Amino acid sequence: MKMFNRSINKKLLLILSVGFSFAYADQNIEIVGGNSAGNPKLAVVNFTNEDGSVSDEITSDFKITGEFNVLNYVSNNSIESGAAQYTISGSVTQDPVSGQMQIDYQLLNNTTNQVLLSQTAAFNKKFQRKAIHAIDDNIYKKLTNTPSAFTSKVALAVQQGPGKYAVVLADYDGYNPKTLISMAHPITSLAWDNSGNYLSYVTYETGKPVVYVQNIKAGTRYVVANFNGSNSSPAFTPNSQKLAVTLSKDYGSHVYLVDKQRYTSASGAIPLVNFGTIDTEADISNTGKVVFTSDHDGGPQIFMTDLNGSAPMRVTNGLGKYNTTARFSNDASKITFINRNNGVLQAYVLDLVTQSAYPISQNANHDIAPSFAPNDKLIMFSSDNSVYISNITGTTQTKLNNLNYGQVIDQRWSKNF
Repeated sequence: MKMFNRSINKKLLLILSVGFSFAYADQNIEIVGGNSAGNPKLAVVNFTNEDGSVSDEITSDFKITGEFNVLNYVSNNSIESGAAQYTISGSVTQDPVSGQMQIDYQLLNNTTNQVLLSQTAAFNKKFQRKAIHAIDDNIYKKLTNTPSAFTSKVALAVQQGPGKYAVVLADYDGYNPKTLISMAHPITSLAWDNSGNYLSYVTYETGKPVVYVQNIKAGTRYVVANFNGSNSSPAFTPNSQKLAVTLSKDYGSHVYLVDKQRYTSASGAIPLVNFGTIDTEADISNTGKVVFTSDHDGGPQIFMTDLNGSAPMRVTNGLGKYNTTARFSNDASKITFINRNNGVLQAYVLDLVTQSAYPISQNANHDIAPSFAPNDKLIMFSSDNSVYISNITGTTQTKLNNLNYGQVIDQRWSKNF
């Protein structure tokens, strides 16, 4: 198994050979696995004067969380007695000339008959989905005392046709996509910084893998690692001032730290991990812990060290011969990664405190690149060119049907809300 990451080109070509589709349609989510019957019941009532899109979008957000048994009703009068613990309802008004909309909404605890939330949101029609994500965040916080991931962003590296590659930024559910960069060369290995202002990635535009950093708002980008050999697998440090990268400039492939500055011939790289013949795919937690994939034990396994270079410790014990692509939760208590068993690549979660590990994807075949939502309650991954969101326990899995605008190479959830 020592060839598991020796050739980034071969790995990328394998991913791209799965197939290609390019479409974008305004479709609802699809719950493809799980049972929410035991969760608190949440009734979403069609808002007065709406076209159905408001209640549909609210319903989708709360179904994706896997934390509620979401019920839909045409009106308050149609709600069966005792059918739901909570009810979301409201009304919509719109100026047909300006497109300005106003939504008055409320959250009711049916058990106590207490109005938990009663607010108004005003916005332009073209920003409806963004506004409803913000409304749902307010409701979710009131129900759970934690932030939601509804207003967060995701980045996807996609192939949109022969010789056409792009990085696309989108809302967490795949809507409102915007192309950050497009080119005729493959792009992979996405990594956000903690601020959400910078994205790092690897491209092949110079004929070999080179690491770039891009300022998302300004649109400017520059090379941070172009040493001899391969430059790959970037990950920002917590303060965003450095990146861990995999370099093959010396014997084998190992993890180094480089400055988040424009690369020059005088640039240096500080060794961080030199443990196996191949050390790669580093990720850095907000606490300074580092996980990486290494062939130290004869095949790809996940190990942990820290930014001080402490002795690596294997964390994937008793989980077979193949475990790769670990990503920390934002609170650093868990990792998500890919496990291969009998040829099946499946997204897993490992609790670093309890040492319990379990799959979070259902009917998996070729899962790739799982990452946590900013609130650590959801995980996004792709499988056979479909993108999925699973809740942290793996009991609810949602397919994003509207996210089919390219062959997925990589995806990464932003770290901020």
